[in-house]
Amino acid sequence: MSREFITLPPLYYRDHFVEMVGFITSMYGAMLGEEERAFISAFGELDEWAQCLYIRMSNRKKAVFSPRDLAYQEIGDLWGGLDQLRERGFVRDIDECDYRACLDDRTKPDLLALAKDHGLDVKSGWSKPKLVDFVYQHLAWADFSAGFLRSDHIVPRHKDTLGFLLYLYFGRLSDNMTSFALRDLGVVSVKNRDSYQARFDSLTEARAGYFYTRHLRDLKNGTVMAALAESVDTWPRPTTQSTIDLRDALLHQLGLSCEKRRDTHAALAFYARSGAFESHERSVRLLYNLGAAEEAKVRLEAMLQNPAHDEEYIFASDFYARKFGQQRIGVFTHLLRSAETLEVDELFRGDAEYGAMQAYRQQGWTCHHTENGLWPVLFGLVFWDELFESEASFASEFDYRPQTLKDRNFHTRFATEIGAKLSQVRTGDAMKLVQATIAGHAGESNGLFYWFNGLDALMTQFLAVAPPEATAILLGKMAEDYYALRDGFPDLMLMRDGQVRFVEIKGEGDQVRRHQLARLNLLRTAGFDADICRVSYRTDPDQVYVVVDVETTGGRPPNDRVTEIGAVKIQRGAVIGEWSSLINPEKRIPHFITQLTGISNDMVRDAPKFADIADDFADFMEGAIFVAHNVAFDHGFIASEFRRLERRFRHPKLCTCASMRRHYPGLTSYGLANLCREFNIDLRTHHRALADARAAAELLNLVNEKRLGVCA
Repeated sequence: MSREFITLPPLYYRDHFVEMVGFITSMYGAMLGEEERAFISAFGELDEWAQCLYIRMSNRKKAVFSPRDLAYQEIGDLWGGLDQLRERGFVRDIDECDYRACLDDRTKPDLLALAKDHGLDVKSGWSKPKLVDFVYQHLAWADFSAGFLRSDHIVPRHKDTLGFLLYLYFGRLSDNMTSFALRDLGVVSVKNRDSYQARFDSLTEARAGYFYTRHLRDLKNGTVMAALAESVDTWPRPTTQSTIDLRDALLHQLGLSCEKRRDTHAALAFYARSGAFESHERSVRLLYNLGAAEEAKVRLEAMLQNPAHDEEYIFASDFYARKFGQQRIGVFTHLLRSAETLEVDELFRGDAEYGAMQAYRQQGWTCHHTENGLWPVLFGLVFWDELFESEASFASEFDYRPQTLKDRNFHTRFATEIGAKLSQVRTGDAMKLVQATIAGHAGESNGLFYWFNGLDALMTQFLAVAPPEATAILLGKMAEDYYALRDGFPDLMLMRDGQVRFVEIKGEGDQVRRHQLARLNLLRTAGFDADICRVSYRTDPDQVYVVVDVETTGGRPPNDRVTEIGAVKIQRGAVIGEWSSLINPEKRIPHFITQLTGISNDMVRDAPKFADIADDFADFMEGAIFVAHNVAFDHGFIASEFRRLERRFRHPKLCTCASMRRHYPGLTSYGLANLCREFNIDLRTHHRALADARAAAELLNLVNEKRLGVCA
């Protein structure tokens, strides 16, 4: 099947810019400020080549340009365009304020040569940022510009205005319009709709959002923000919850920066201005560490009396109980104390969730690893029409997450519709809403969840046993603030005899995060059974193992494919089952592989494809440890085949080669054939899957004799 390549027209970037400006002008109109209107008007008066040059500069990361940087084939009049940009104020000549940008633009060899020519003691092993810092501090601008800078260098102007226009369009910081090109190339899919809504209700709100978002990025990138900190009293006033959250986040980041400099009093001042829970927490911890325990206690009591959300209450109650010796058992402590413990085989170490699933299945539970794949999915399915199909749900074609969720006004804008649907959920009709969405929109991309195999079945099973009132409460909470509740849900969902449980799994050394405790508390408060389970490890003599061998068309998945699988199921040293099949690899088997394995193209021509045997093999593997000689090879090929089917193959692994080296050291070779000779294991038709799997099963029994003996 030949791939169709899309060729963009020579001036595609100019067309994209004009498209973006036209959209913003039509969407925001009179709301645009004087700077934006003046920029758009002046840009429209430039001739084609000047427009192209300015957009080319704006789309690149460079801050300083020379004419040779702009020698694009499609631009017919480079010098005339540059002259016009100078005359109209779209570019300016380079100045001392651009010194650092000039250094950033040079290559590391250039910087080393520059330093050497001026007698600076630098090391070739230094990183480029370190070189830039050193040269910037030790070489004067005049010395640099005199010998290394030509007079024709220019700097584009209006970068901040352009950045603001892109922010209006995309709703996030964007340095260029690459997304437009990716859209036209088909790399990025977009939603083509008839109508959109403005992201912002006022210019004040938009400017505040841009200010806080831009400075948050700069601060997180390590930019020194002394001037920003000093100007805190003149920051734009946030007018919406989303901009208030951005301001609080910026204040919190400034507080953290002060803490890193050990300026705790300045940090406390910034935290005091922030409404973010994280700032409240840091304030309490700092005050307590500074010896102001009484003030910390007062703040904790205020948080307990009027917590902003579950996470704040959990922190405050636990900290209060631990630090002030009160007989108050917080939700945090109660949940931890009530955690059950499951013992699983030590080979599940590193995959505690899967080990717990096997243990629960032995108890008769149906287990699903849901985590954040249940509640966000259910929320999206129930409220699909309000989220994705309502008038002007999005602010541009590049948006995937509805604007109402970003603005946190979904619950007020659609209060009537939400109330009606929650009533349906309470009466046990949630599945009708879910099925209607699946029937009409299955597979459609969206900003909340991914469609997956078995989604319909999972929802059917869950809603059949979930308490309707508790389900409605959770969905109602998510409608109020989706962003706050989109993650942190427990790992597993268990169902048995009409019951449903949610369990957060923690292995040895795993920490329980506060937002996970908050989701557990939310589920319990709503009426669900939700707990923590701690997993401990031992060598289980009753553990089931499946020893696998695969034959392939070559050595590198996913380019090569499986031609045969042999599997032997072992428990307590005895064979309790075997499974094998030739497999049509859907590609030719090389001659040298046929010579090695004896498997020819004729033999696999009528064999089943992997997709045909995947379910049967997965059932045979259920609950078992995956064992193979050089296990990474065999497991890698099986996992690759399942990935082709968009399925996950998840089993803990044991390698008989590595285990024999560990438990039987000193042998000359640990290849399968040599080990079989060493231990008198029958190996006929070597390099056929079932024969090799049977031989490796004998090695597993030798290994387990040592493992069980050591752990006894």
